[in-house]
Amino acid sequence: MKKSKIKLADVTTYKFGGYCNNYYEINSEIDLLSLDYSKIDIDNLFILGKGSNVVFSDDGYSGTVIKPNIDFIELSPGRKSLKLGAATFLPDVARFSKENSIADLEWLIGIPGSVGGAVRMNAGAYGFEFSQHIKTVTLFNFETAKIEIKDKSYFEFSYRSAHNLENKMVVSVDLNIDNGDSQLIQKNISNNLKQRKLTQPAAIYNAGSVFKNPTENSAGYLIEKAGLKGHTIGGVSVSDKHANFFVAKKGASSQSLFELVNFTKAVILEKFDIELEEEIVFIGNFT
Repeated sequence: MKKSKIKLADVTTYKFGGYCNNYYEINSEIDLLSLDYSKIDIDNLFILGKGSNVVFSDDGYSGTVIKPNIDFIELSPGRKSLKLGAATFLPDVARFSKENSIADLEWLIGIPGSVGGAVRMNAGAYGFEFSQHIKTVTLFNFETAKIEIKDKSYFEFSYRSAHNLENKMVVSVDLNIDNGDSQLIQKNISNNLKQRKLTQPAAIYNAGSVFKNPTENSAGYLIEKAGLKGHTIGGVSVSDKHANFFVAKKGASSQSLFELVNFTKAVILEKFDIELEEEIVFIGNFT
């Protein structure tokens, strides 16, 4: 584990972002405990998962980026819980659930994020939310430089949101699990993948859903109804396949995405008096 300089475009799915001079990859709890926190400004600290819902400025990021590489899946001896490392890829959890006949985790197959990100965003699809499976979460507190274990209630989970995570990093998660039918799980996985292929763009440069769904409405439906499918700013477009996905051409800028997001919000507010809230996160300087 060491500090390095990295181009942020190389660690995000949109492939946007300039350089960060204070980039750390964390491979274990020991790495966390050995960091020199006198050199880290925790007020300008960003925890990076798979980079599937984050957009860094083209100017880069002057703060510190910490990327956990704590990647494991452990089934408890009594099959009562599943322990997952923060960097574990969510589709890998779905595949593990099929191989080990664990119920109700197959919905994770199409979410291109990490376990840590699923906690922070309370990831959800097909009527499930990640929080409903959680038993406890192991955190690292950057203010105290200590490991903490918190139960589900601590996070006050809501739609696409978790609380009390400021200056904290998810290290691992323990899930409550039940036995399932591996054939049914495989059928659900296949159906979920088929549905996503039919309804979501296959473009490389995107970050999943751009906006959270408003109460009793769909962001994609509102954007489509407003006639914004295909609308483009500087090489970034509202997808023709699913209006809540914005896709970028190679060489497009994060500033263009930022402008398209804000343009879309303004149109939806004017037409429907609904203020959309971003699901993706903008980090750094945008104008």
